[in-house]
Amino acid sequence: MDYEKLTEKEKAELRAKLEAEDKAKKQKQQEDRETYKTLTDKFVTTNIKKLQNLSSQMMQVKQEVFRDADLLINMKDELFKTKVDRRSNTFTTQDGLMSITLGNRVNEGWDDTVNAGIAKVKDYLASLAKDDDTAALVETVMGLLAKDRKGNLKASKVLELEKLAQKKQDEMFLDGIAIIRAAYRPEPSCQFIEVTLKDENCNEIKLPLSLAAMK
Repeated sequence: MDYEKLTEKEKAELRAKLEAEDKAKKQKQQEDRETYKTLTDKFVTTNIKKLQNLSSQMMQVKQEVFRDADLLINMKDELFKTKVDRRSNTFTTQDGLMSITLGNRVNEGWDDTVNAGIAKVKDYLASLAKDDDTAALVETVMGLLAKDRKGNLKASKVLELEKLAQKKQDEMFLDGIAIIRAAYRPEPSCQFIEVTLKDENCNEIKLPLSLAAMK
């Protein structure tokens, strides 16, 4: 179509048609957007209710599992005359096919006196005569004193340091480790439950208990 060859009336009719089509397109787009918002509201409210129910059920089951476990833990303490590790306990069926591990996760923390203990250990290392044995000891100790990405020592490494200090029987070394141990301030973070099952081939299968772990 050659627009220039159209009459004024035809041009006006064409412009009106194009304007009407553009208006209809914009109207449709606006209606679709409103429909999307309505569907979004429905999706969120409907599924929030489902997830709230799931959360309540999971909380109730978690409380029941820990309550039942407390009875077994107390019974174990009484029967075997020993206090079990309260951070983690594992219960396994007699056939070994099912087990539940539960407890409390702990974030390792230290007060500011830990730095005084570390400094004392480093002073001890600096006081040693320089030879190959000393170099190996320094490397081992500094590796155990290395902090993680959060800037904390690992309690397990401090235990290794303590064993090393007891072998050396140096007062400065022992005192430095004692200061570090006294600075330990573990902080409970959350309770956890893990379930392990074994299939017919005795392969372990972890039961997913969080939405993130489910496929």
